[in-house]
Amino acid sequence: MTSVLAWQAILSGITNGFVYALIGIGLAVIFKGTRIINAMQGEFAMIGGIVAVFAFQHNGVPYVVAAFMGVLAGAGSGWLIDVLFVRAMMARKAGEESFLLLTIGLAFTASAAVLYFVGRDSYLLPSIGGAGVVEILGAFMPVHALWLIMIAIVVVILLRRFYTRSVVGLSMAAASINPDGAATNGINVALMRSYTFMLGGAVGALAGILVTPLISMNYHMGITLTLKGFAAAILGGLANPLGAVFGGLVIGMTEALAVVGLSSGYKDVAAMTLMIIMMIFMPNGLLGGSGRRGG
Repeated sequence: MTSVLAWQAILSGITNGFVYALIGIGLAVIFKGTRIINAMQGEFAMIGGIVAVFAFQHNGVPYVVAAFMGVLAGAGSGWLIDVLFVRAMMARKAGEESFLLLTIGLAFTASAAVLYFVGRDSYLLPSIGGAGVVEILGAFMPVHALWLIMIAIVVVILLRRFYTRSVVGLSMAAASINPDGAATNGINVALMRSYTFMLGGAVGALAGILVTPLISMNYHMGITLTLKGFAAAILGGLANPLGAVFGGLVIGMTEALAVVGLSSGYKDVAAMTLMIIMMIFMPNGLLGGSGRRGG
């Protein structure tokens, strides 16, 4: 493996890593605010990407507006899940495994709905910055990938400030940690949970919109993105959105180097094997105990 080829693989891994990170961030947001593992986080990405594609390509909506519509579709999907399903199950004191099964079922339902209404075709959005590329130490990276990385970093910074500086963010965290105590202090726990699902859905949809110019979006992409995002969130500490970034980068670069050193067919095996090994020796994630407490 030449140094240029290795560096090209690393750049590709960084790009993919930030995609996985965005999915993992949305998953971590929902877990942080509800203690529910959302197995349909990738479907939020699929919904956001598909809505943006149809708004932009089939209805002539400006690109920025179409992207905003995709993010709103993700947030709206999260709100509907909470209102239609989670609230009723919470009222009946459902266990964690019940919520996991709920989101798995909803993931298959969302994929089937997209298949029914949209079909089997795959869709792409135009790249931000067009087809331009930049040279970095002899390797090349699409301009869109740089935008994706910058937007992901901004999302992480904004989420950090949101959870530590804003009243709503602090209320969402309090409602998750101690619902009864939060309610005693006047916090609307049900509303905070809805906000959490909306935020997780919006972040997931944004990830889908940003990845659709790089990877064609179709009805079965959700499960793939969910698995990679879940791996990123687990490695970083499931309740820590910041940790998902580190986890996503580890997964992305492991995949990229496996493609160069072994074969593209082994990239998933290499990434998941690394996750298993790391979780044996670092069960609290890459950031240790702070990863579990959240960022």
